[in-house]
Amino acid sequence: MSGLPIKQLVHDVLLQVHEADQHQLIYCQDCQRPVTAENYRVQVQGEHQHHFVNPDGVVFELSCFQAAPGLIIAGKATDHYCWFQGFEWQYAHCEYCTTQLGWYYENALSESFFALISGYLRAGK
Repeated sequence: MSGLPIKQLVHDVLLQVHEADQHQLIYCQDCQRPVTAENYRVQVQGEHQHHFVNPDGVVFELSCFQAAPGLIIAGKATDHYCWFQGFEWQYAHCEYCTTQLGWYYENALSESFFALISGYLRAGK
């Protein structure tokens, strides 16, 4: 196995995808940097897209991804106001401009995914 840190390995994979087919990448709407790719789309609880309302009444349309190499995860994991039963969440921010793009979810079985705010993403070029 490579001696590179896992974050660098993930970035290398995203860069390879970026070089191979820009149509597959999904970008941060604010800074236009790649954060994930089409092939990382995943269904969670039977759906790829979900609609939720937070306690303040804000409506979110979320798209789920198994990986998002262009994001950083922040905050302590919590199940407070969690939209996906059995999971805890943390914030997911664009690594480049730090805009919050959604949330990272993980459960006790180490199953994980990103639920990203669809309106904050832009499809490939």
